Amino acid sequence: MATLESFDRILEKHISEKDMPGAAYTVVAGGKTLYENCIGHANIEKDLPITPKTIMRLASMTKPITGVAVLKAQELGLLSLGDPVEKYLPEFADLMVADIEDGKVVGTHPFTNHLTVLDLLNHTSGIGMGTVPTEALARITLEDTLATGIPHYARQPLDWEPRTATGYSATMAFDVACRIVEIASGMEYFAFIKKYILDPLGMEDTVYELSSEQESRLAVMYHCAEGNIVPSRPEQIILPNVPPTYRCGGTQMYSTLADYTKFARMLCGSGEVDGVRVLSPESVDAMATSTLPEAIRCGAWEEWGISVRVIQVKQDWQVLNPGAFGWSGAYETHFFVDRKLDMCAVLFKNVTSGLGAGAVTAREFEAEVMKLF
Repeated sequence: MATLESFDRILEKHISEKDMPGAAYTVVAGGKTLYENCIGHANIEKDLPITPKTIMRLASMTKPITGVAVLKAQELGLLSLGDPVEKYLPEFADLMVADIEDGKVVGTHPFTNHLTVLDLLNHTSGIGMGTVPTEALARITLEDTLATGIPHYARQPLDWEPRTATGYSATMAFDVACRIVEIASGMEYFAFIKKYILDPLGMEDTVYELSSEQESRLAVMYHCAEGNIVPSRPEQIILPNVPPTYRCGGTQMYSTLADYTKFARMLCGSGEVDGVRVLSPESVDAMATSTLPEAIRCGAWEEWGISVRVIQVKQDWQVLNPGAFGWSGAYETHFFVDRKLDMCAVLFKNVTSGLGAGAVTAREFEAEVMKLF
């Protein structure tokens, strides 16, 4: 398999400078893997290299899987993106909105813009988006599931009226979307995505809970700072106290480079890969189109589609084409899809000291890949 040598040199430099332990990537075009390589370590202490089958933490690259799950449920006639959240979760009928002054919550008032399912997926819901402390998420215990945990979210004030602003919901809004899928389908969330997404695509290593065999392939997480690279402390892992039985929609899943490449290829194929159709082309079109209300669109170079960022404007420092879409994870995983070029690319890393969507290597990866097209 060919490797993208220009990017290999970049990765090798970062590894030598102890900015990261290693990385793995694929570039697929025309249905064929053009470039793939794994450089560095999954476990430095045991001298274990990263491979395409190394299990890594997805963090926020869980979100696009949630987006596909909701779109699939809509195709099955189980729900609609325009449905009010309270149709499935009555406790969300009387939400409060925070009154914020100087970055602090000073009071609350009843909301008037009722939440929709779409609001949960395009970061306009106001749930867990910044100023209001995420106390509801902190209440989740080892005994909780989505069924018992999501009602806590309805007791927390929104950061703003739905659809009047956009920010970033780390996981809470997406968790609510997962619970709606459960209620609408009558299936536990992971059972739903396993049946309709993971199994059809052969993504057997994309899970919330690892088997003992998968545990043996799990990459160690590392924290890199000031020229040092050390195993990450438990508190540096996202939501270390949230149990795997609590199926977060915005984080917490594990996957491999091999698995997630199948997912990216499916999106690149407008819902189909290797003769297996997961979504309709219309659903992928909706996913890859800005869904922000006109009043809060500000001409940014990227906007929110359904669980993904969608590129709006190509610039000198932003090399992706308009219409390209994808997302990143806090552990510096990253992927993007350009259906016009019939290509997709996936990058996996195992660091807790990274910047997620703002990671330097994500931009370097995009730049080197786009030089090919």
